[in-house]
Amino acid sequence: MTSVSAQGWRIALLTVSTDVVRGFHQVLSERGHELVALVLPPGADGARPRHPSVWNLVMSALQAVPPGTDVLIASRRDRLAPLLAATKPDLILSFFFPWRIPPEALAVAPLGAVNVHPSLLPRHRGPNPLGWTLRNREPELGMTLHRMDANFDTGPVLVQGSRPVRDEDSAEDVVRGALELAAELLPDALSRVQWGDVGETQPGPGASYAGMFEDAWREVDWHAPAREVHLRVRACAVAAWKGRPHVAFATLEGQRVRVQRTRLAQESSDASVAPGTVLERQGDLRLVRCADAPLWVTILPLDED
Repeated sequence: MTSVSAQGWRIALLTVSTDVVRGFHQVLSERGHELVALVLPPGADGARPRHPSVWNLVMSALQAVPPGTDVLIASRRDRLAPLLAATKPDLILSFFFPWRIPPEALAVAPLGAVNVHPSLLPRHRGPNPLGWTLRNREPELGMTLHRMDANFDTGPVLVQGSRPVRDEDSAEDVVRGALELAAELLPDALSRVQWGDVGETQPGPGASYAGMFEDAWREVDWHAPAREVHLRVRACAVAAWKGRPHVAFATLEGQRVRVQRTRLAQESSDASVAPGTVLERQGDLRLVRCADAPLWVTILPLDED
């Protein structure tokens, strides 16, 4: 392929993440590119996301848009191509966008479309790579920037990287690390696009699918060790739920609750106390006895956003 100019590209970004908008805009600006369009999933009146948490993501991303950038809200997949075509992008970028992009939309930009996927493809293709990375207790968080094709996460690889994941990292730490790693790798991917590099075909061996967690796995068992509960809740916190809350669920003091996050406790407790017993309360925090030790948990009722 013939190389193209390194500067002055018109970029369309598909995402629902405020941090992606800000971080990618900075990288693109430093290389002389212009973010001409932010594409969001349904969010206008009459096409509001089903769950408020998704709507909040959309609104946050909207507030992060730099001046001069058009904001496009597609009501359906088949609207993506004409909306993108109206902005005349040279390149399409996608990261944390919930739809599979149809071929006619991918064909709009002459430089193609690049997806950012938080795994070392072909491992963990699909909508929940971060969740499965943590569920499997993998020591590294992977990141792949690849050219997009008609299927999910199967296009040729432009650049990959990874960084360690520690048990002590919170869900917020993991997501922040993924965003930072993606921004670090983006310049190399843009350079390969500039050179006309088609990317490297993904190998067949090692491919796996990272689907949604089954409901049973999201259920907290207070009879498990505290660290196991902690790591399970963390995996649920970064997982994708198709619009449902990013949480685990539990029964506590006879009530069904959402467990948003946990923190390993420094406190000790009487080993004779039954697992699931609340030892202390601090607002939304509960110190709960697990099989071997207490654990601080942040809870909300099922009906509270």
